[in-house]
Amino acid sequence: MIEIHSLSLDEFKQNLENLIKIYLNAYKDLKAYAYTHRRDVKSYLKWLYKSDPESFFIAISDKKIIGFVAGTRFWWDKTYGEIGEVHEIVVDKPYQGKGIGKMLMERILFFLQKYHDTIGLWVGEKNQRAIAFYQHLGFNIVGQVGRWLRMIKEK
Repeated sequence: MIEIHSLSLDEFKQNLENLIKIYLNAYKDLKAYAYTHRRDVKSYLKWLYKSDPESFFIAISDKKIIGFVAGTRFWWDKTYGEIGEVHEIVVDKPYQGKGIGKMLMERILFFLQKYHDTIGLWVGEKNQRAIAFYQHLGFNIVGQVGRWLRMIKEK
């Protein structure tokens, strides 16, 4: 059984090394869109958590973290103003394709939509699997900056 829940600061600190491993493992084949050095991943994950701890959710199976999603409730977008933002979703490789990413996204969307009707995210332009996944969840491509596509979901 998969559980989705948030982390206290102590839980985040205790699980940081595992979160780093999950991130690096999940992005092995998508290095163009990821941090590749452990030190950078650690800083990034700390930033994700500190920016909005209540918007950081983990997926657990058999007492093991197998994925996470992180966002921000109050993000400023130059086109849409204040919105909810999904910054990162990661599912450990052995668990991909089993609905865990969908569970994580549904959880963070439910949370962010308590505050905003508009939710945004960025995705790598060649990450077709992720683009299709987000479109299935109701996101639409609304722009591009460099190699990143801007996607928005409106209620």
